[in-house]
Amino acid sequence: GADLPDGLTHAEYAHRGAYPLVVTALLAGAFALISRPCTQGRPLLRGLLALWLGQNILLVISSLYRLDLYVESYGLTYLRIGAAIWMALVATGLLLTAWQLWRGKTNLWLLGRNAALLVAVLYACCFVNFAALIAQSNLARFSGDDLDSAYLCSLGANAAAVIAAHDLQTGTPLCASGGGQGPQIHGWRDWGFRSWRVRRNLAAV
Repeated sequence: GADLPDGLTHAEYAHRGAYPLVVTALLAGAFALISRPCTQGRPLLRGLLALWLGQNILLVISSLYRLDLYVESYGLTYLRIGAAIWMALVATGLLLTAWQLWRGKTNLWLLGRNAALLVAVLYACCFVNFAALIAQSNLARFSGDDLDSAYLCSLGANAAAVIAAHDLQTGTPLCASGGGQGPQIHGWRDWGFRSWRVRRNLAAV
């Protein structure tokens, strides 16, 4: 709830804090992997390394908090969603590193778990309509001159159902071109899960 220092915007606040802290966390994870053999049979060193990893996890959580403040002020975008997912992956990777240290697992075990986590997140993202998520979030958070309607209208056909629902509720078209035309499916090559959901939601609106 505190005000930012004079001359410092939320964008600068987020950029100064988020990215350096994530880089710090990645370096911490690499250092933990390299130094793990030195902790064998030394409980004190293992405890200190675990404590250090915990501190870096808190730093990543701080980065996520800065990003959340940024989104509250400027809205949601593809890049900011990607940054949030990336920070969450880094924090989870550090947790896995701490678990590996505590349970005495090998580096190969850790690399396999991180690779599986990355594949699972990428696969799950295939089913998420991020354009609709961005449009819904920004329309709920901003209005009038504070709403970046040009960006929302540039999100493409996947945001059509959300924009059409907004136009129906307000009685005023958000986009000059209408923005209510969903993805075109002319055959099985054009079919996709997200496109099918958008067309179904658009028909319901």
